[in-house]
Parts: sequence; C-alpha cells; structure tokens
Amino acid sequence: MAAERITIHGKTFEKTIPEAEILRAVETVAERITADYKEKNPVFVVVLSGAFVFASDLLRMIKFPCQIAFTKLKSYAGLESTGKIIEQLPVSEDISGRHVVIIEDIVETGYSMQFLKEVLTDKHPASMEICAFSFKPDKLRVKGLEVKYVGMHLPDAFIVGYGLDYNHQGRQLRDIYSLVKD
Repeated sequence: MAAERITIHGKTFEKTIPEAEILRAVETVAERITADYKEKNPVFVVVLSGAFVFASDLLRMIKFPCQIAFTKLKSYAGLESTGKIIEQLPVSEDISGRHVVIIEDIVETGYSMQFLKEVLTDKHPASMEICAFSFKPDKLRVKGLEVKYVGMHLPDAFIVGYGLDYNHQGRQLRDIYSLVKD
C-alpha cells in the first residue's frame, strides 16, 4: 500500500488520486480513441519524459494497428515553467499524411503543446489531436488550444506521480500526490 504522504527534495506531497482511479480514466480515454481511430492506423507521438507512464498504459489498451514515435521537450525547472520550450528529441518518423495523436502527461499553460503542434504541422500530418492524462483548464494561456482526449481535469496544484516529477523524482509513483502548502 502506498504512503499517504511522501517527501521529495524536502517538499511534502499528499496522495490525492489513487492508482485505481487513474487506470479507470486511462481506460475511458482508450475507449474514445479506439472509437475515433480504429480504422486509421494513427501515429501516437509520446512526449518524453513525463508521458511515458500514461502512454504505456494507454497504448496497451489500444487494440488496433498504430505506430509509436517519441519526442522530448523541456520547459520546467523545479516547480515552475521556464516559459522557454526546448525540443531535445525531434520526431524522426515520417508523419506526412498520417493521423497523429500527441500523448502528453499534463497540459497547463498550453505553450508546450502549441510549440509541438507548430513543429509537427510542418511535417504535414493528415490530422492532429492532443491526448493528455491531465489538464488544468484554469491555467491554460493558449487561446484556441483544444485537448480532445483528457484523462482527468485537475485543480491548480503541483502534482507528482504517474509520470509527473519534481526535479526528476517521483515519476515512478503509481498514485498522484499533490504538494502540501507550507
């Protein structure tokens, strides 16, 4: 059984979403994607490092032909977004004429997804949608950014677990923990 409270780099986090609830949300997203893409052989572009846990669970629930590609973006330092997005690993697969679903761990301001959509648009996909495990609509700053597939809408709290980290720690946690305010 997972601890109710954990400490990472001197900060306390409290369990707020248990693994069972997370997996139910992932299954719901997988069902929606299956309904929309089962005949389209899409390319799932997984944003590393945070989305790898969500993508792993989600893609094992997908029961139709698909391709998986990876990209890596960096925009965070500690608890805050730097506001600058760096593409550390570009998508190397040919997505021209393909249906693309971007898999992201969390969408907050939307700047990273806006950046990635612009980069991928230059590769001429047939269509492109965003799938995020978690979404914080109150923090969204990019007008018109649509996140079509969302596992969970979350309040404005700093969270770790299920792929999300605090200074490279906590990604492996099965549950989601929220930062306890001092």
